[in-house]
Amino acid sequence: MKLSDCALRSLVTLLDDEDSCSLDLVRRRLLDVGTDAIPYLEAARVSSTPEHAERLDDMADELRHREIAAEFTILASQKVPDLESGALLISRWVRPLQGPDVYRPWLDRIAANAAEDIPEDATVTEAATRLAFYLYQRLGFGENEVNYYDPDNSSLTRVIDTRRGIPVTLSVLYLLVAKRLQIPVYGVGTPGHFLIGFRDDGDARFLDSFRQGRRLGLPEVKRMLVRNGYEFRPEYVRPCGPREILARMMRNLLSVYQKNGSAARAERLSELVELILTGRPANDAS
Repeated sequence: MKLSDCALRSLVTLLDDEDSCSLDLVRRRLLDVGTDAIPYLEAARVSSTPEHAERLDDMADELRHREIAAEFTILASQKVPDLESGALLISRWVRPLQGPDVYRPWLDRIAANAAEDIPEDATVTEAATRLAFYLYQRLGFGENEVNYYDPDNSSLTRVIDTRRGIPVTLSVLYLLVAKRLQIPVYGVGTPGHFLIGFRDDGDARFLDSFRQGRRLGLPEVKRMLVRNGYEFRPEYVRPCGPREILARMMRNLLSVYQKNGSAARAERLSELVELILTGRPANDAS
């Protein structure tokens, strides 16, 4: 729905109306307009009252949510969702104003640089270990234990910017670079601590992205699970696909929003978790 600048500015001012029926009509009109209305909402915020500013912010959040939800719907409908596209969508959810376009070329460059340190005849273990050294030692990516529950830790783009994150996001970074280098690694969703896995000579081996890519064998993973209060189960160390990884990232973020009292964001994000898990919106009964 295309409106003139004047009509959009006038429509946004009506969000200050106290009549609930009028407010509902204005919201529906703005939803029809879509994200084109966001600059007008932000401009009106400069001279608005605190109550009006809250309505403007809520409206802008709803418009951004609908745009991202539409993209998530397309992604979730794929038989195997693209991990990189999903991770960048989550980043946009965390920081809507931060464009993700520059990060794909950055990942390409990092993969090309890392390839220089990996011999063409390297074993899987050697290639995986050298990539871990490059990312976690030379580039300095590592754990953000001080601000573990910061929403930015679930944003791939912010982790790239700050070089700090939580296990799952640091592992996703590794997986995306490894994919470019054709290193056969996979995500391992052990409870409480996400790992990177690979097989060499038939044996399962693991890397801990939260501990500078430290190599682990299966016995060490079992001990880690026990320390974290879990009884070992074989399914804990099986490879998990992009859909499971994206859901894990989103659930971590959902937990953060629930902890910090961001109820509206938590509710909207829970809809996207359901979408990525089932491939259809939460209200779709088909």
